Amino acid sequence: MDTEIPKALYENTLEQLVTTYVNTLSVDELVPRLNAEAMNLLSEIKAILDDDAVEDPECFRRIDAIVNAFGAKGIYTPRHDW
Repeated sequence: MDTEIPKALYENTLEQLVTTYVNTLSVDELVPRLNAEAMNLLSEIKAILDDDAVEDPECFRRIDAIVNAFGAKGIYTPRHDW
């Protein structure tokens, strides 16, 4: 399994939560939030893959939607740079 994606997801989520954490969160609250954010992204990807309304035999639209979901979380890929 590629560890770059989970690492980027955790780094991005951590970056977003650091300010809040410093001011209000305890350590016990941070880990569940990181895990929840990862699960939300996985759920979004599954919904994209399961969407029967997308007529796309080569899956280009689905792949684009997945790449956009990663991008919305601050995780970018050089494989989709057009």
